[in-house]
Amino acid sequence: MKYHDPLKQILSQTRPYWDRDETRTAVRWAFSKALQCRTAELGGEVYESENQQRTFYHPCKSRPCSSCGYRATVQWQREGWAALPDILYKGITFTMPDVLWSVFRDNRPLTEALSALAAKVIQARMSTKYGLRVGVISID
Repeated sequence: MKYHDPLKQILSQTRPYWDRDETRTAVRWAFSKALQCRTAELGGEVYESENQQRTFYHPCKSRPCSSCGYRATVQWQREGWAALPDILYKGITFTMPDVLWSVFRDNRPLTEALSALAAKVIQARMSTKYGLRVGVISID
């Protein structure tokens, strides 16, 4: 038998033990958020058609929450690490001045071309200055 939301079941059943004044505030907050995760307490979105209605409750987006925070973060990190080559590399982050945000927000094709443009800039700079050919992996 598979349990639905086992963490919530454990926290609900053990609430008298952890929801007390002597328990650290951060612990009580994290456990409370995990109990509220994907429930009506946090609100939700209702989608319906002529013959069906579904409600999707909002996640708590709390880092300690096992269903939406920590696990999702770890999975995202693993996927990112798997994409990187098994060699020494240097990470570079490009940022954009806020005066340009509206230009790129309103022009999706231009936004999608940014990663490739940044990669070409790096390659051109390394080639011109150092005579090197570099490989660039861009992640949006």
